Amino acid sequence: MKKLIYIKNNYIIQLIILLAIGIILLNTLFVYPIIGKCDNGDFGRLLLYGGLWDLSTTYEGIYDRFVHLNYIISKSHMFIFFGKNWVSGSILLKLAVFISLLLHQFDNRLFNIRYLAFVYSVIFLWGIFLIVNFKRLSTLLKAAVGICIILFFTDTSYISYFNSFYGEAGTIVFFFLNIGTYLNLITKEKPLIRHFVYFFIASAGFLTSKAQELPLLVFMLIIYAGLFIYYKEKNYRKCIIIGSLLVTILCSASYISLTDRMNQNNIYQSVFLGVLRGSSSPEKDLEELGVDKKFMVFYGKSFYNRHSGHDPVGEEMLKEFYPKVSPLKILVFYIKHPSRLWQKIVESAEGAYAFKTPGPWNFAKGQYAPNKAVNTFRTNLVNNYSKIHRNIFVFILFSLIYFTITLTYFIKNKNRDLRLLILMLLFILLSGASQLILPVIGSGHGDFGKHLFLLNFCYDIMVVIALVWLVHIILKIIRKNKFLDLVRK
Repeated sequence: MKKLIYIKNNYIIQLIILLAIGIILLNTLFVYPIIGKCDNGDFGRLLLYGGLWDLSTTYEGIYDRFVHLNYIISKSHMFIFFGKNWVSGSILLKLAVFISLLLHQFDNRLFNIRYLAFVYSVIFLWGIFLIVNFKRLSTLLKAAVGICIILFFTDTSYISYFNSFYGEAGTIVFFFLNIGTYLNLITKEKPLIRHFVYFFIASAGFLTSKAQELPLLVFMLIIYAGLFIYYKEKNYRKCIIIGSLLVTILCSASYISLTDRMNQNNIYQSVFLGVLRGSSSPEKDLEELGVDKKFMVFYGKSFYNRHSGHDPVGEEMLKEFYPKVSPLKILVFYIKHPSRLWQKIVESAEGAYAFKTPGPWNFAKGQYAPNKAVNTFRTNLVNNYSKIHRNIFVFILFSLIYFTITLTYFIKNKNRDLRLLILMLLFILLSGASQLILPVIGSGHGDFGKHLFLLNFCYDIMVVIALVWLVHIILKIIRKNKFLDLVRK
């Protein structure tokens, strides 16, 4: 009885929020007809680590633009823990496959994708609980955070990834867990070592959830440095140093695991569908990159185009193109040509928020239900106000205001937990703003809308932060006015 009273007094808001989110997740991802994502060719990278195979054996069957619910389990492949194109989501997939086998007494070779959605949902809810439970939030602010998370992040444009093998699902849940474990850590007067460990695991999970997130290690190291500065005890600093090194090593290993084919794909697209795209002098651009202009035959053509008579991974390309081009070289090219850099930044803003309401491609074959009750609040906002969501000047203005306010708080306040909080707020800004150019450098305009996912996600998190901050300011003004009224009386 005492425990129930304690929970009611301390966690009632959190529980209400988790219950609401849980109901939305259950209805969207688990109750037929379920919503998910169809395979566009990326599933194979993760399927390997789960020891899973599509039930279909033909190209047309695998890529039929419908969600596939069931996959064949190959137990022998489950023991591949690290290999090519490794991402942190592979651990979660192995856990989901193990749960499936355990519940079927290791006697069923079929894996239902909802087991993976279950694992993602649990981590998602855990991260949200830690965020809403942040000690600096009043009851009203906890409610505001919860409502914003429900409206924005249970939208199908986000949670439909949970019923898929895309890396975006790992990005979502690990980023929330990264923020949640960090808030849980910095609000404790004397945190335990395990609280640091939780944060390092969550941050490693986020950074390695997709190859695209690996460069963000540079920004994460700033947070690690902040922890080192503000936690001076010897055991804390030892843990922080070890944790930082292990995360860096894991990120390096994940980068090294990228196959030659993936690196070639990214470089090819960053040049022929990036640097040369919209250029008035594409041949000159190739020569500036140190590449023979004879490779102009690939200009505007997809890496997967094998019908033009020119092979993107042919002998000439392998000897004379890929060894001469790198992401660093492409970055230097854009720095030398600021007008082209600006052009790409504008194009990134214009390609942001490629959100769509659920269509047949979000359902299993024959199960399309356009009237299924789901949350499309964020998607509708994007589609109804597309000029705001895809305007580079809106991105810049919002970023400057956000940065100025957070920096002002950092300068004016000396509290350890507040300054560390601001470091995380700045990390979210840097992670989002960097996506205006990093995807273009990394893979040009290939699958552009999907590669801008982190841009959308980070700026939505910042919008939620801004909305909650505004509620905080309004509440302060109301309390101040009430106090003044009492004084006058």
